[in-house]
Amino acid sequence: MAEGDTGAADYAFEWVESPADIAPYLNSLYILRSGGAVVEDMMPAYSGQLVVLLQGSGKMFFAGGGLAHARSAFFQCPLTQAHRFEIQPDTVMLGVSLNFRGWAALTGLSVDKFRDCALPVEEVLSKPLAERLLAISPRIGAGALSQREALEELASIVRDGISPIPDRHRQVIDRTLQWLSSSLKPEVATLYEALPYSERQVQRLVARFFGQPPVRLIRRYRAIRAATLLSLPELAPGLEAEIREAFYDQAHMIKEIRHFTGRTPRRLKPKEKSVVKETLGEPGYGSVDLFGGSQDEALGRD
Repeated sequence: MAEGDTGAADYAFEWVESPADIAPYLNSLYILRSGGAVVEDMMPAYSGQLVVLLQGSGKMFFAGGGLAHARSAFFQCPLTQAHRFEIQPDTVMLGVSLNFRGWAALTGLSVDKFRDCALPVEEVLSKPLAERLLAISPRIGAGALSQREALEELASIVRDGISPIPDRHRQVIDRTLQWLSSSLKPEVATLYEALPYSERQVQRLVARFFGQPPVRLIRRYRAIRAATLLSLPELAPGLEAEIREAFYDQAHMIKEIRHFTGRTPRRLKPKEKSVVKETLGEPGYGSVDLFGGSQDEALGRD
C-alpha cells in the first residue's frame, strides 16, 4: 500500500480531527485502509458519510435486500439500523463523517427519504464539486496529492458545499441532539416541550433530519449508547445496572443492540478491534454525546 500500511492487521482507521471552521458539521475525517484479508463486518446505525475510494472495492448489503458497490466518490446515506458490508484487501477510502447538521447543510436531503442507501455524488452535489471529488483519486495516482493532502481537499470540498441551515431547522436538530444526549431513555414529552411546534410537526421535522420519529430515535440511541458503554474496559456496577434498567429485560437489550449495532453485548469485547468498535467510539460518533446524562459523572467525565 502506498501510505499508512496496515501491517498484519485486517484494516486500520486513521481518524483526523475536523478543521475548526467546519467542525460543527462533522464527526471527523478519516482514512480507512484494509490489509491482506477481506473485511466482513456490520456497520452500525450511523450518520451520513461522504467517501472517496482511492483503490480496491467494497459493498454494503442493506437489510431490505439492496446492494451498493463502492464508487469513486459516493454518499453513504444515514443508516437507521445495522447493515453488513465487505471491504476487499488493499482497499483505501477517504471519508468525511457528517453529523446531522452536516448532512442537512451539505446535501439538503431529507433523511426519512434518503436513508439506508448509497448515492453517487453527481446526484447530490453541484457539477463543479462532484468533479473535484472524482478527480481526487486520479490526482493521487498521478502523484499530485498525498492521502493526507487529499483529505484536506475533501474537507475543502465540504467547506465549499455547505449551505447555511435555517435557524428553525438548526433549532430542531440541536434540541433533538440535546434531548437524545440527556438520558438513556428520554421522555418524548420533554422534546415536544422544547420545540415551538405541534406534536405532529415535531415528528415530521425529526424524521426529516434524523430519518425516524422521536420514539424510534430513543430506541436507536439507547442501543448505541448501551453498546458503547458495555464495550468499555471497566464499567461501574451502578452504571451497568442503569443500562440494563433502560430495557425491559436481558432478551430485549440483546435484540435491540443487535438490531442497531450488529453485535450482541457478549461480542462487544473491550479489546475487540472491529469497525463496529471504531465507529461507536468517540472519534467516530461525535454528533450525540454518547456519554451524556448521568453516565458522565459515573465515568469521571466533565
